[in-house]
Amino acid sequence: MPSPAALCVFLLLAAARAEDPYRFYTWNVTFGDVYPLGVKQQGILINGQFPGPQIDAVTNDNIVINVFNNLPAPFLLSWQGIQQRRSSWQDGVYGTNCPIPPGGNFTYNMQFKDQIGSYYYFPSLAFHKAAGGYGGIRVLSRPRIPVPFDPPAGDFTILAGDWFKLNHTDLKGILDSGNDLPFPDGLLINGHGSNGNRFTVDQ
Repeated sequence: MPSPAALCVFLLLAAARAEDPYRFYTWNVTFGDVYPLGVKQQGILINGQFPGPQIDAVTNDNIVINVFNNLPAPFLLSWQGIQQRRSSWQDGVYGTNCPIPPGGNFTYNMQFKDQIGSYYYFPSLAFHKAAGGYGGIRVLSRPRIPVPFDPPAGDFTILAGDWFKLNHTDLKGILDSGNDLPFPDGLLINGHGSNGNRFTVDQ
């Protein structure tokens, strides 16, 4: 019969092996020039990307994202559709999260617990979303848990939305003055305007 010490070591090793995987990211948030509708604009980039990098994960993965705010204003990210079980303070909404100050950083810790599907993240302060800083989240099912359909021939993330040629600070000023926003200047798909995206698919 094993000794109590050996049994304790075995249980600790079993617990360590049973822990769900971790995925680590470091994101640098900056302003940069973007031309989504052919006009130079000030966009919000994450690691130099517009839109920001996609998060590819598997159900129950632990996600750790260290966000460095290099903007001259406070910044927050919200995780649309992520349930934030026992981590509501990670949701990136003003009032549950303190904004990341200019030159500061914050590490988001969250678990995609019992979720599969397509989600997205976006900035939640100061109308930053109208300048970028958003991206896709794709959470796949664990391989050992079957899904009731065949694997797809392809998998594409599409981030579609209205876009304005005005700077986000001008748009915020319009709303703050009690007026409605003008009609959008165009539609963006994955950060590109008309005919800016192509997907190769099976017929």
